Formats: sequence, C-alpha cells, structure tokens
Amino acid sequence: MKISRKAKSAAFTLAEVTMALAVIGTMGAGCYIGFNSLNQYAVSSRLYSEAQTAAQNQIDLILSKEPFDPTASKVPSVLGGAVLAAGTSTTVTTPNVFIYKDPVTGNAVVTGTMTTTVTNPGSSMTFAGATADLDTWRATVNVSYTYRNANYSVVMDTMRAADQ
Repeated sequence: MKISRKAKSAAFTLAEVTMALAVIGTMGAGCYIGFNSLNQYAVSSRLYSEAQTAAQNQIDLILSKEPFDPTASKVPSVLGGAVLAAGTSTTVTTPNVFIYKDPVTGNAVVTGTMTTTVTNPGSSMTFAGATADLDTWRATVNVSYTYRNANYSVVMDTMRAADQ
C-alpha cells in the first residue's frame, strides 16, 4: 500500500500540535485569571454593600428612637444611655458585626466592628440678639472589616434635633 503525497501533507507535525496546545493553554490561563479577578471584585463589592447596610441600619435606629429629647442630654438607651454635656461625646463599640455569611456552609466568613459615636456639639444660634441652644446631636457610625488581609471601612453620619 502506497501513501500518496497528498495524504502525507494532510497531517499535523509535532511542532504544530505543540504550538496549538501552548496557545490554548495560554488562553485558558488568561480566562482563569480574569474570572478570578472578576469574582474577587464582586465579593469585595458585596461586602462593602453589606457594611453600608449595617451602618445604615444603625443610623436608622438612632433616627427612629422616640421620643427624642436632647435637652435631657441623655444618649438613647440603645447607645448606652450616657449623659452628654455640650462639646462631649460617647462611643459604643459592637464587635463581631455580621458582614458576610457563606451561603454553602452558613459560617460568617467576614465579620467587622461597628463603632458608634454620639456627640453633643453644643451648637447654638443667635437671632435678634438672643442666643439659643440648638439641641442637636451628631452620630457617626463606622463599620470596619478585613477581607483578604486588607482593611475596609464605611463611615456614615447623621444629625438629630429635638422632636418638640
């Protein structure tokens, strides 16, 4: 049986096969690295959103506390109930704030610390020669957490005036 010249030239050489595998391998590695980076970015964005939600929930808790009477100079009981004079502040730290829970295992993968600082700025206003205390408080909520050995922090502020 004689192999024709046309059949001999139709086959791939070892060099061609090796080069094709190298190109396919390089493309596969690039896709793997790209998808890994996209996944890491998605997880870090999700964690940041969770931290924002935790801070916003604390801000909402402070703003919804009724009745609110800062003339008593007392921080709401949800924040320790400390007495604040003008120009002073109090800080409440909550450890192990839930940030992200693994949907498969149910374990908290990333936890953080929430620090709430309530300040009585002692603001006043002068109108027509009379000075009046504005009876306002400032609350700052800081949620900090660590993901992949990098520290992240979300800070939100609010001001609250008397209900009366």
